[in-house]
Amino acid sequence: MIRAYSKRLLLPYVGVVQVVDLGWARALSIDGKNWAIRYTQDENRQTLKGPHSHDPRVNLAMMVNIEGDQFKTRIMRPALNPDRVRLDSQRIFDAISTVQVPFKAADRYEYWLLDASDESPLALLQSCVNEQEMTRPASPPEWHAIPAAELAVPDPDSQLEGNYVPPVNYRLQTIIEERAGNKPQAAWFERQEPATDDFPSCLISDEWEDPECQRLCDLYLQRLSPRLLMVDGLPRMVRERLEQAACDYVFDVEKFYPLYPEVVDNSLLNTARIEARMRRANQA
Repeated sequence: MIRAYSKRLLLPYVGVVQVVDLGWARALSIDGKNWAIRYTQDENRQTLKGPHSHDPRVNLAMMVNIEGDQFKTRIMRPALNPDRVRLDSQRIFDAISTVQVPFKAADRYEYWLLDASDESPLALLQSCVNEQEMTRPASPPEWHAIPAAELAVPDPDSQLEGNYVPPVNYRLQTIIEERAGNKPQAAWFERQEPATDDFPSCLISDEWEDPECQRLCDLYLQRLSPRLLMVDGLPRMVRERLEQAACDYVFDVEKFYPLYPEVVDNSLLNTARIEARMRRANQA
């Protein structure tokens, strides 16, 4: 039986991966167009049980590109049987055609770094689809931001100071580390309805007493907003706020829009996508 679902890609959070599970192989995509296929027999134990178990960039066997009602297979490993490649590609294409992306989120088991002051959830470290996966060795209780080289976060205040200031990404990482305490702890939780509980909606706590800490957190989440909109189960007010912030990054909105499970203000995001196309046309 083919299973289709989505899962957040951690740590750090970079987006949501779409999964078509064939049983003997999995097709993984972070854009809904390019699918990496990994065969279970080829995956080592560390990959299967580690943090990269759903990362389409690891141990891929072949790539399938899907555009509209067409698909094209690009074989990555010559040792693969061509007939099997064609059959698996067709199965994936059929599954995607039947259940349109984005797929429903299935990673309801979550591993959270805890706030040292009251042991409340502070930052999401890991998530999994199956309950038995919680028994596997968990990642260290450390939260990591997206590297600044991959996602630069603008900071107007640092430009005024004149001297070198570390990127927002790493300053936020440091203050979260401090809030977790000298002996950081993490715990697993099972969540049924994310939009109705008190866990941080944006995967890290967005409430800080110190104004500078709050500013750094806000800057990071604003830059991450086009990717956070891919998260399933966001409260409506949070999604609305993220949509407004995302419009400052029109190319990211254009890229990730097909994977948004819900949209509050479609006209706002459509305007951002049109602006992205116009800018690209002017650059040509």
